[in-house]
Amino acid sequence: MTGPSTVFEGMHDDPLAAELRLANALRMTAAPPQAWVEAAVMLPSTLGDLDAVERLIAEPSFRAAFARDPESALTAAGLPSSQPVLAAVRERLAP
Repeated sequence: MTGPSTVFEGMHDDPLAAELRLANALRMTAAPPQAWVEAAVMLPSTLGDLDAVERLIAEPSFRAAFARDPESALTAAGLPSSQPVLAAVRERLAP
């Protein structure tokens, strides 16, 4: 039977070895679909926008403006009228 000390023997000899093995493994994988790449690029800004959405939906004037014209209400509030933001507001305002 192999004990813990022998299983992990040599793992810390080269601190970059694990990273190099991971890099080599990643090079062998297929590239992600372009839609995934575009969605990943949008995530940081969308997450920040969702924080602003939480503040805005507490305001009655924003809720009324959103009911009249969702895209204009978001633009007036300084937010993009992107599908993720529109969906987030609609979801939070749904009864």
